Amino acid sequence: SITGGSSNASFRAGLTNTTNSGIVPNSELDRTSLSFNGSLSHSDKFTSRIAFNYVNTSTEGRPATGYSAAQGNSIQSFNQWFQRQLDMDKLRQYEADDGTLMSWNIRSATDTRPLYWDSPFFSIFENVQNDDRDRVYGNYQLSYNVNQNIELQGKLHLDTYSFNVEDRIATGGLEQDWFYTAQRSRREVNYEAGLRYQEDFQDISVSGYFGGNILTQTYSSLQQQTEGGLSVPNFFNIDASIDRPSVSNYNEQKEVRSLFGTATIGFRDLVYLDLTGRNDWSSALPADNNSFFYYGVSGSLVFTEFDMFANQNILSFGKLRASIAQVGNDLDPFRVFQTFNSATPYGSRPARSIPTTLSNPDLEPAISSDYEFGIDLRFLDGRLRTDVNYYNSVRENEILSLEVPGSSGYNFSLVNAGEFETTGWEVTVGTTPVQSADWNVDVDVNWSTSKSVVNELADGITTRLLESAFFGIQLFAVEGEEWGQAITTSSYGGYLLDEQGRRVVNSNGTYALETNKELGNILPDWNGGFNLGVSYKDFSMGAFIEFQKGGKFYSLSQMFGTYSGLSKNTVGNNALGNPLRDPVVDNSGNSGLSSVPLEDAAPNSGGVLIDGVDTDGNEVAYLRNAANWGIDQFFNKEAWLEDASYIKLRELRFTYNLPVSLLDSTPISRAAVSLDIRNPWLIYSSTSGVDPSAIQNNGNGFGFWEGGGLPGTRAIGFNVNLNF
Repeated sequence: SITGGSSNASFRAGLTNTTNSGIVPNSELDRTSLSFNGSLSHSDKFTSRIAFNYVNTSTEGRPATGYSAAQGNSIQSFNQWFQRQLDMDKLRQYEADDGTLMSWNIRSATDTRPLYWDSPFFSIFENVQNDDRDRVYGNYQLSYNVNQNIELQGKLHLDTYSFNVEDRIATGGLEQDWFYTAQRSRREVNYEAGLRYQEDFQDISVSGYFGGNILTQTYSSLQQQTEGGLSVPNFFNIDASIDRPSVSNYNEQKEVRSLFGTATIGFRDLVYLDLTGRNDWSSALPADNNSFFYYGVSGSLVFTEFDMFANQNILSFGKLRASIAQVGNDLDPFRVFQTFNSATPYGSRPARSIPTTLSNPDLEPAISSDYEFGIDLRFLDGRLRTDVNYYNSVRENEILSLEVPGSSGYNFSLVNAGEFETTGWEVTVGTTPVQSADWNVDVDVNWSTSKSVVNELADGITTRLLESAFFGIQLFAVEGEEWGQAITTSSYGGYLLDEQGRRVVNSNGTYALETNKELGNILPDWNGGFNLGVSYKDFSMGAFIEFQKGGKFYSLSQMFGTYSGLSKNTVGNNALGNPLRDPVVDNSGNSGLSSVPLEDAAPNSGGVLIDGVDTDGNEVAYLRNAANWGIDQFFNKEAWLEDASYIKLRELRFTYNLPVSLLDSTPISRAAVSLDIRNPWLIYSSTSGVDPSAIQNNGNGFGFWEGGGLPGTRAIGFNVNLNF
């Protein structure tokens, strides 16, 4: 980057290029960014400022993720359906000299097609995804000082991107060959104009801003994919589609017009009052309900400015604060009036289909009401400090997509309903125990906890489905309970417990399951972080540790690892000291049994211990064949709802600033070198084999389940910083 300027102008320009090779072979990400910031004083009254950023992100071989991706998720294969003894170097040759594809898991001697999974190297070298994204964002601002108190402003904010992606499945693999291409673009522009006012009246200071804004959003996409396979092997083109290709074209526009104002009133640096108000008119809402107003009021009192705190040196600063605010929200376009989707033509006749969600012409904007109270205390000139905050947020009249009977012709209906309340505490404590000419040590700890409760859904509805994971577990909002309840579905269940909380065991040596069982809430009890900064002369070190207590996530990797015998919990000795994978044998010498009561087992019997009580409350114990046990546990969702507690060293940084005396004869004013390590150490995890801090979010932020995700990575960087 370079910086420069003159008496009436300044600028900074930067160019950055980053190339990352992925942990999966044949994957690479290249990112180039260009930035420019500048300001120019045209006169004493007229000033302009600009911020411009361009980012190009190009990816080749982006690995498939998620559960059972058609392109072949090799990471999922390794965790769930692989074999540990395979030689990876031999697997790299997945094609014979005559072009025949080879795999380790052929179906039989006469049927060499792979069973369930392609060779992992075929998937990553042949089923290749490429994408390219160009993004431009920034703003331009003009300001004119009418006088020393009034300033007129005009602003233009732009954020736009175009995204092109190609995906493919090669010919000859387990899945039908296929090609997909898509172009997506989005643009958001804000046009804003306003008047800023600021003036001091002896003990009172007043500042404010009143303005208007027009937000325009446009989005378009064109998606095409082949159907029925490719007419020419490995010819990845839409023209190669054997059947009529699937084409989807979508465009949307949205506009929000706003008037808003803010005001801040201060008295003797002692009391501050902030007022905000905003009214939006959204094109996505019905014309009769498209206007919504929301506001905010906050105040603070710096009580250490009172005379009673003048003649003491313990409490250096103290501030009380409180606020109340509302925020309005609309929705995406085309959700108010009924529209029709294009469908596959019926012969030569065009076809249309009705969406699965019923639109609602009477929708109203959703409103969230919040209030907070807090205190900020600093002792001994900031050597000891703390900040405590309590908040309450109530979301009412939410725009929800609720399930409706299939007899209605729809699966979901959009309605205004619900009341969701979140309360929580945030606490920060910091200290500087060492502070001298050479040494400085800073320690900061933050801790937070929150609880979200579903006070109300809609008339006649007490549960709302939030998300479905694979194989029998779903996440619900249940009226009267904390948000995010994991519940088993269909024939899947959790442990059936007696009145004393003991597990019930069936007469065949399997755990009895309770279907539709509530397995608990996925949200953590609390979380926080620890930040340490130490400096000695020209050396400095920083470390950040984050931690979480409680929370739950559903682990498909652990479940299938047990089902297929890949995970560590499927080996070891059983209650008799024998390998649990050995055959189950009874006292009569009968071998290969699915289960046997523990008291009837032979001394050399294998099997997994299943203990609990029978339906009459009598204590029982069985040895269950290990393979059968793995299948049993597939249906037991409670066994795979894992505790998400962890402690993790998130970042470690070492920096050395070269002494200024070494730079006196050079144009360099400052030089520093640093070593930065990210994710160096998972100190503690309540679950082995999975990092709870890196659970995939499935696109909605819930972080409810994992399966087939890439393993966590540790990044080590070396930086050189020079100032001229």
